[in-house]
Amino acid sequence: MGFLNFRGADDPPEREACSGLWRSEDMKLISIAFERGRIKQDLLALGGLGCAQLCDLNAETQAFSKEYTVDIRRCEELQRKVRFFQDEMKRWAPRGGWRTASVPATSSQEGALDDAERETGTVYPEYDKQNANYQKLRSNWIEAYEFWQVLESHVVRELAVDTQRDDGGLCILAGTIPSAKVATFQRLAYRVTRGYAEVHTTPLPDPSHLANGDAVYAGELFGKEDLDRHIFVGVFHSSAVGQRLKKLAQSMEAHVLMENAMSRADRELQERQQSETCYDCSKMLVRAKESVQQMLAKEVVPNVQNWFHTALVHKAVAHNMNMLQMRPHSAVGVAWVPQSRIEDIKNIFSGTTGAAKTVVMELETPKHVSPPTHFETNKFTECFQGIVSSYGMPRYKEANPAVFTIVTFPWLFGVMYGDTGHGLIIITVAALFILKEKMLGKMALNEMVEMVFGARYLLLLMGLFATYYGLLYNDTFGVMMEYSESSVKWPAPNAAVNPFLSQVPVGCDTASCMVCHDKSAPVYTGGEYGSPTFGIDVAWAGTGRKLEVYNSFKMKSAIVIGVLQMTLGLIIQFFNNKYFKDWKHIYFGFIPEVIFLSCTFGYMSFLIILKWLSPFEDACRVSLLETMVNFFLNPSGIDPQGNSLPELYPGQIGFQKLLLAVALICVLPFMLFPIPYIEWKYHSKPQEDEDGEELTPLREDGADGVVLGVEEDPLVSKLFPPKDGVFDMQEVVIKQIIHAIEFVLGSVSNTASYLRLWALSLAHAQLSDVFLEYLFFLPLEKIGSSAAMYMCFAAWMSATLGILVAMEGLSAFLHALRLHWVEFQNKFYLADGYAFTPLDCEEIIREAEAEAR
Repeated sequence: MGFLNFRGADDPPEREACSGLWRSEDMKLISIAFERGRIKQDLLALGGLGCAQLCDLNAETQAFSKEYTVDIRRCEELQRKVRFFQDEMKRWAPRGGWRTASVPATSSQEGALDDAERETGTVYPEYDKQNANYQKLRSNWIEAYEFWQVLESHVVRELAVDTQRDDGGLCILAGTIPSAKVATFQRLAYRVTRGYAEVHTTPLPDPSHLANGDAVYAGELFGKEDLDRHIFVGVFHSSAVGQRLKKLAQSMEAHVLMENAMSRADRELQERQQSETCYDCSKMLVRAKESVQQMLAKEVVPNVQNWFHTALVHKAVAHNMNMLQMRPHSAVGVAWVPQSRIEDIKNIFSGTTGAAKTVVMELETPKHVSPPTHFETNKFTECFQGIVSSYGMPRYKEANPAVFTIVTFPWLFGVMYGDTGHGLIIITVAALFILKEKMLGKMALNEMVEMVFGARYLLLLMGLFATYYGLLYNDTFGVMMEYSESSVKWPAPNAAVNPFLSQVPVGCDTASCMVCHDKSAPVYTGGEYGSPTFGIDVAWAGTGRKLEVYNSFKMKSAIVIGVLQMTLGLIIQFFNNKYFKDWKHIYFGFIPEVIFLSCTFGYMSFLIILKWLSPFEDACRVSLLETMVNFFLNPSGIDPQGNSLPELYPGQIGFQKLLLAVALICVLPFMLFPIPYIEWKYHSKPQEDEDGEELTPLREDGADGVVLGVEEDPLVSKLFPPKDGVFDMQEVVIKQIIHAIEFVLGSVSNTASYLRLWALSLAHAQLSDVFLEYLFFLPLEKIGSSAAMYMCFAAWMSATLGILVAMEGLSAFLHALRLHWVEFQNKFYLADGYAFTPLDCEEIIREAEAEAR
């Protein structure tokens, strides 16, 4: 019995078509023997290919003890200098921006790090010297300017006059203080001096008023925060009071510039000297600024990007060098590589010469090791793969949900967002992003805009599906349109008829029908009635039961769509188990699960479709909700009064009893007991190899069980040591019981969760109706002017774009995401793999540039 095999065949599964997106690329282990003197050169060449992920053979060694940690520190120091220069470039950028000539990229050359260190080592001290000189001049100017303005303050001027009169030892303390601390300083000065000092404050004037056509006083030399200060002048009689006031001022970041009153002559002399100092410093500041900018433009700007890339690439290479096992004259590494790229790696090393050439050898992958998962994506599939990978990376060779997400995600979005007008708006935005993608890809975009730009192809499909469902729902900005000829022929209006129900489908002669009109509505006979060519008939726009028609159709459609997608998930589970030859999970997992789902909610979908196809009178007699409740709670089909429940088709009660019995049998015996028994049976008998010798299980696999040991390369054995696994029957039984209960309850909750398709679609349509009626038609009808028409249209369009397109679109997107992650993927998706992360120099640079934008 092949299905009793715990792991199935020992041979690896054959390569399927579409491997690379449907399933992960085939990954192989290789060993690379490097010549000791060529390690960096060879790794840079390997990084140029971007197809090898080195495994860490020194994982147990402390990071600081590894040989190439010094190179990592060198790269980090280079990064620090580059960040410093980038900040300085932003600070000193001229109005027209920096103009640079293209410099050849050398970041992937072996000596690039040494060259970058030598260049920055020369430029950095010289720039630091010039910058320090500029900062010193700047500090001198600020100090001179503040002193100058203090001398010009009216309090100091008045006191200078008074001192000439010898009025008896009046003292002052003057300087500048940050504007934010002025109020606090005044309050504390009063308390500290007990009111014996009088403090006057005035804002420090802006130096721009000094320009008078002279460029040296241009405000661009100083930031706003540099001169955001107030002049303070404290007047007192006692030196003790002055000392207290001085300590308080210094504690609040004040610049104390004057501690004694001056005579008029001294004040005027100091004022002249400080103004001249200010002027001279200004001229030197302008020259110093030009010198700094020239140095940046000549030495830094052309090379800073190359230095930045060099630091990133060589740091990544140094990290990979630390993963190698060092030997006296060589180094050995083990790497994961896509099978299709092995020849490329061999070709780049085929020309190496020397005492020890770089040698590439293929290794056998241990059966207990799961390789990394790698999918080849392009600009179209990248977004869909990102949606799946955000939940979890597929296990190696597990079916990739992104293949189905390309269709199912925008499909579910369209079901919830169905509106032709809104869908066309989304298509327009997506088309603009796609047409301008080359230009926009090079620009620094806002975070939100960049996110939408990355999902431009998903956005296009979402708009297409929303437009299609808008046509199906016959909903365009909340208006039903007759793009398909109505099949309902209306009689002439009758004055005796309710105006809201004056046009009812002719041929409906059931006065109690709640779909077309109220019980009290008159009955019309005659005329013609059929089915529309496509979508919902526009005739419902003239009835009072439009909402009920939409409600019934969308709710039932949501159930059918949900059951179809969950069944698709179970089918993918079957193909996964078949690929891995896991027969026990096919016979006792997939088969009972799909039968249970078909006998319960699959049957509910069958009833929905059957009711749609049944005559109207028969359909009105049967409630699907009551039928499904009785299916589980009252399978006998007899109500409390002893009457038989209404049936949609003959023999319905008996058939439902059979389905319920089959569903229970699938759960109790088949989903609970066989798999734990097969695992116990497998572990209870000794395993034998081809020669009949007994083998000892070495490791328990997370999904399938024990894998037998094989003769392996010593490096591989060190890298992937087998771990002893003890079979625990109790754990297996509990796990299987939890799985069975989770599936049964999940079938109910997941089906109910798909009702969000109905709820959001109905809410979206009603919001469209409300906005159109109350923001456009109703105000326009009351005001009735051409200006009002423009105003009402602007209000309606603003609400449409801001709420219905942006917010409702985001809401539908998040709900579609939830349905994929929880309701769809939990039927088959393990998501316990890990991504293939090769050493890729181009990708490192690309990510750094994207982050910098």
